[in-house]
Parts: sequence; structure tokens; C-alpha cells
Amino acid sequence: MIQVLLLTRGGLAEEWLRATEAVRGETAEGIEALILDWDSACDTDRAHVCTTIASLRAKGPLLVLTDLHGSTPSNLAAEHAEDPELVVVAGANLAMVLRLACEPRTGRTLDELTEWICAKGRAAITPIPGRPPADVP
Repeated sequence: MIQVLLLTRGGLAEEWLRATEAVRGETAEGIEALILDWDSACDTDRAHVCTTIASLRAKGPLLVLTDLHGSTPSNLAAEHAEDPELVVVAGANLAMVLRLACEPRTGRTLDELTEWICAKGRAAITPIPGRPPADVP
């Protein structure tokens, strides 16, 4: 099964995972969160990311979801992008995490899963109709 790493600064990755588990009613298998502290040194963060990626890669292909392109988490994950069995996706959202937890991650290649989950993430970003009039607070 393709493993998933949620990688962010602060508690966002953990909250994505908690929300997913609350919706599902059970732990999301094969999905882990790694939180980098706001004040930690880059070398400390790099070591944590390297250790976690190595551990998850030992279990199979790895999809890394980060919150923001160009952020420290996405940059540190991208240092491993030469690995053909690892893909980093920046700009992740909760809908993507929910989909990955609820849909089987077997029977697809890493590239197929990446394409599918990116499409699901983009589809979840949509304006909601019915805005109130501008004079309503």
C-alpha cells in the first residue's frame, strides 16, 4: 500500500489527521503526520524529515502532502524528490486527506494516485453560491 505523510509546520498535519479519523470513526491506515515546530532549526527539521521518510519508504511508495509550496516542509520533502517511489504534493487540503483515508490506495501506481488526489483536491476548492447581500454583517 502507498504510504502517506502529512508534513507541515505547527499542528496542521495532526489536525488534518484528527479530523479524518473523526469523520471515519477509526484510525487512517498508512497515513502519518509529521509536525515541524515553528521555532526549530532547519537542521533539526531536516533530520526529522529524513528519518520519517526513510521509515515510511521502507514500507513502500510514499506520497508526501505539504500545505504550502516553497515552505520549509515542502522544501525539505523535495530534497527526496529524486526517489522514483516518492512524490511531494504542495497545497494539500483536508478533502485530499479524507479521500486518501477513505479510498483504497492499492491497485494504483504512485503516479496514478498522485494525479487522482490532486484532481480531488482541486475539485474541493469551489465558491459556495448564495452570498448574503453586501449590507448584511
